[in-house]
Amino acid sequence: MKERNLTNEISAALDTLTKAVFSQPLDKDADQKISVRPLQHKGKRLFQLERQRGAQAFHQNVEGEALLQLIETDLDGRYRQALLVTEEASAQYSLRQNGLYKKTGGAAVPRPAPAAQGHDREKQYLLREGEAIPALVDLGVFTADYRIVKARYDKYRQINRFLELIDQAFAGSDEKSITILDFGCGKSYLTFILYYYFAVKRGMDVKIIGYDLKADVVERCNAIAAKYGYAGLRFVHADVSRDVLYDETVDMVVTLHACDTATDYALHYAIQKGAKHIFSVPCCQHEINGSMHKGGELDIFLRHGIIRERMAALLTDSIRALVLEDRGYQVDMIEFTDFDSTPKNLMIRAKRTGKTGVAGRAQARSLAERYGFTQTLLELEA
Repeated sequence: MKERNLTNEISAALDTLTKAVFSQPLDKDADQKISVRPLQHKGKRLFQLERQRGAQAFHQNVEGEALLQLIETDLDGRYRQALLVTEEASAQYSLRQNGLYKKTGGAAVPRPAPAAQGHDREKQYLLREGEAIPALVDLGVFTADYRIVKARYDKYRQINRFLELIDQAFAGSDEKSITILDFGCGKSYLTFILYYYFAVKRGMDVKIIGYDLKADVVERCNAIAAKYGYAGLRFVHADVSRDVLYDETVDMVVTLHACDTATDYALHYAIQKGAKHIFSVPCCQHEINGSMHKGGELDIFLRHGIIRERMAALLTDSIRALVLEDRGYQVDMIEFTDFDSTPKNLMIRAKRTGKTGVAGRAQARSLAERYGFTQTLLELEA
């Protein structure tokens, strides 16, 4: 991709500029983030700069020429990430070592949809055909010119559904930055799409750390992040059940198909860190199935292996929900279609409220004692 002087990019788009955001400063003493937006004042078009310093925000109104000079002298080449939004499109830029910027993502600004004709209105997806989303190209969902590959439309729809579930949780949010941990990220491109959604679509300062057990997968994913210019995304080789993990504030934890009790350790970590949002799609819930014996009203579900297995999986996720609710989360269960083999799974979506309790865990422990099973999250959150 062509490398660019950011001052020239903004100068060319000044008449239609609706938003600009500079983030991740090279100098630790610089403003953490600077946002620019146009405004009308006494019939004149000005630009307001909002400088973020800690919990404080400082504002300054300047004319267009003054804005360009300020960008050239104070901002261009001094911030690792920049987002530009015009009336027609949005684009993200990452600073390179030579002081120029690489355009790493772009999207057309949605226009109001025409009035619906009967029931034939086309669904408007968050990731639109024509957006420069490199992960969708590498996945084979988009062609090189960002058109949907017809044979991969189901995957395109599933990825958008995942983002819709996240978008619903952030409806009305004015958060400007976010730190996300992705457990058991594997070689899936979903982590890259998640970064694109928050950084480009929402214009936020984003830090994502993906954890996986396979060192070669981690190495490959770090190389892809560098190729895309995603400076806020990195991958780490670690085991969530025993290794020391990120020890600062965490806003969101994602765990998609972390196998069996790895999901429990990830949820335990999220609870201990007070993560605001949790999105978990568990799999391979073997623990209860392997330890449960007959003991009461549920015995009818234990007679046939396939029914026992499914009931144990549902019981596992039900207990996880009870523990999360006791630990201060509002939880809902959502049917979620997998990206690869398309079985229907459950997603546990949780939002922190701070309202804690004990009744859920007490109910779960009573079941565990009666049927002789163990459940890792219940034990971790005793």
